[in-house]
Amino acid sequence: MPAHPAPRDEHLAALLGLSNVLVERRSGELSTESRMRVLERIELARLSVAAASAELSCESERSDQTADYLNQKSAGTVQGLTVASIGVAAATAIAGVLLATNNATNESQDVVAIGGGLATGGLGLGSLWVHPEINYAHPRNLLADVWNGPPSSMLYSPFVWAYLTRPEFSNSQEQSIREKIIDRWRRYQRIDKMPKERELMFSSGGIYDAALLRMRSQMLDEVEAEVVLVNQDLEVLMTELIH
Repeated sequence: MPAHPAPRDEHLAALLGLSNVLVERRSGELSTESRMRVLERIELARLSVAAASAELSCESERSDQTADYLNQKSAGTVQGLTVASIGVAAATAIAGVLLATNNATNESQDVVAIGGGLATGGLGLGSLWVHPEINYAHPRNLLADVWNGPPSSMLYSPFVWAYLTRPEFSNSQEQSIREKIIDRWRRYQRIDKMPKERELMFSSGGIYDAALLRMRSQMLDEVEAEVVLVNQDLEVLMTELIH
C-alpha cells in the first residue's frame, strides 16, 4: 500500500494489485497483457460492489415492507376503535333520548350517559396506545460489521471492506468511510442515546416496531450509498489506465 498522502487512484491500484500497471501506464503504453489484467481486476471489484449493494438494498426493502405491514395493521386497529367509539357515542345518545321520552329516572339517564361517555373515551384513548410490534430476524446483519469494525468481515468482500475501513479511500484521507457512517448514525439517528435499540439493531434480530424498522432501512441505505460510490473511483482508475 502506498504512503498515506498518495492520490486515491494509487491506493485503489494497490488494493487491486495494479500498482505496477499504473507505473507502466504513466511511463508509456500498456501491453495487451496489462490491459487484460486491468479489465479483469476492475470487473471483479465491480462484481463484489454489485453483490454488496444488492444485499444491502434487499435488506433495506425488506425492512421497509415490514414497517409498512405494521403501519397498515396499526391503521386498521385505529380505524376499528374509531368506528366503535362513534357507534358507542351514537348508541348512548339514542338511549338517552329514549330514556328521556319514556320518563326514566334521572339516575338511569345519568348511568347511561356516564357509561357511554366512559366507553367512548376509552375507545378513543385506546387508539393512542396502538403500537404493533413484530419479531424481525436478520442473522446476516450487514450493519453489525460496520458498527463493530472487525479487522476482516465475513459479510463484505475483502475489496469492499478495505474500501470502507481504510482512511485513504475517504475524501479527507484522515477518517475511514466506516467511521464517517458511524458518526452520522450517532448524530442523526442518535443511536448512542438508545442502548436497547442499539443492541437490537446490531444483533441477529428481535422485537421491532415500525419506527425502528424505518431507522434500520435508512442505515442500510447509507451503507449502500457509500459502497456504490467506489464505482466512481474504479471508473477514474480504468480511464487513466486504459484510455
